[in-house]
Amino acid sequence: MWRDSLRKEGLAVLPECLTLSEMVRLLAREKAHILLCAANLVDEKAIPVLRAVISFFPRVKLMVVGDVPKALILSRIPRVTLTRSFASALKDCGKVAPPPPAPAPDPEAEGERTLRLLMKSHFLTHEEAAVLLAQSFDWTPGYAVLCVSSDSYREEVLRTLRRAASDLKAVRLLASDASEFYLILDKSPIKEHTLSVANEIRLRLFRETDAMFSIGIGRTRNKAGELHISRREADRACRATQIFGHNNVIHIDYLHAGDIEYAYPDHKERRLIEATMDGDAETAIRYLDDLFEVFRGRKDLNQGLLNKMILGVIVRLNISATARAQNFEKMNLDSLALSKLLAAKSADEAYAYLRKGIEDFTAEMEAITDVSRDALFYRLKGLREAGGPVTVAGLTQALDTTAGFIDAAVRRNGGGDMFSYFACEG
Repeated sequence: MWRDSLRKEGLAVLPECLTLSEMVRLLAREKAHILLCAANLVDEKAIPVLRAVISFFPRVKLMVVGDVPKALILSRIPRVTLTRSFASALKDCGKVAPPPPAPAPDPEAEGERTLRLLMKSHFLTHEEAAVLLAQSFDWTPGYAVLCVSSDSYREEVLRTLRRAASDLKAVRLLASDASEFYLILDKSPIKEHTLSVANEIRLRLFRETDAMFSIGIGRTRNKAGELHISRREADRACRATQIFGHNNVIHIDYLHAGDIEYAYPDHKERRLIEATMDGDAETAIRYLDDLFEVFRGRKDLNQGLLNKMILGVIVRLNISATARAQNFEKMNLDSLALSKLLAAKSADEAYAYLRKGIEDFTAEMEAITDVSRDALFYRLKGLREAGGPVTVAGLTQALDTTAGFIDAAVRRNGGGDMFSYFACEG
């Protein structure tokens, strides 16, 4: 009944918790503003835990519904509301609202911020990127990025590029830093059109500035989520001055025809490795799927080259594991026998190999972390047996770790949760 009534008021309701330990764990993982608690769950043992929870999670407000025997003690805890009826609590819940919305953003500035985000190596899906782009300005699939890199004549170059962007109908001009600028051409420009626009800009820069410059062009892309790929290509092209000289227009195709170097999400590979080192198999495999989306999209990718790229991921995993775990040599990683990888005959075989390796890595890293948690628990046990008041902030500082790690150590050893284990004061 509570859940249905709260939802009718437009409030998002998290899962119910039947114990204080479940509540603590939920607060550590979810964004919550209100704890709605039945009075019959509150006893003398619960009060110090609730006090510590309210202190440690300062955003949260606690509402206790029903006849509370310890009302006087509870009323002394900040952000606690005592009420005899759910109807009254529901009315108070409506008062705990998020801050008022900010003034409407300037569409032009918002569009520029969106483009800057999408031109970086981001973690959005193609669908999310398309929605974000469409919210900022009208666009049609198909665009190419031009990068202009110049010497110190920034203001002269910027003025010229602004006039050119207006006259040549470029969708957007972005000043990246003191010496780099980007122009985005839309409406699925073909290579000849991008070269024509870039050459017109080149002539204007010669006529109107005294700058030394280079203009790079990325390939035309059709997905909003690939804007950063065309940008990476344009960046690379405009820096190929050793081969093609300064004051020139350089298309990425002048360097080579392949694009896997720029499409490969190395930022997601880094996250994959981080998640593996944290023992988080689910997150690591999600990023693995993103990597193989790129691999499988290249039908002409030689299987031997694919296996070598997977080998690179394995090497970087080993480097991270060796740096973080001194007893890494004790790990049992039979699944990563290189003969299996080098014999892979398809992308699916290579994927299965790397996925099994990640699962083994995460299991080994989690086991190493559990040893640290067990060692920490013995220190916690000693602190509790010593008696005296304990605060969450004091624990984290004294033990040089976080509340989440302490809580996991207590849970792993059957002690409930950190707050109830110590009856922390906040």
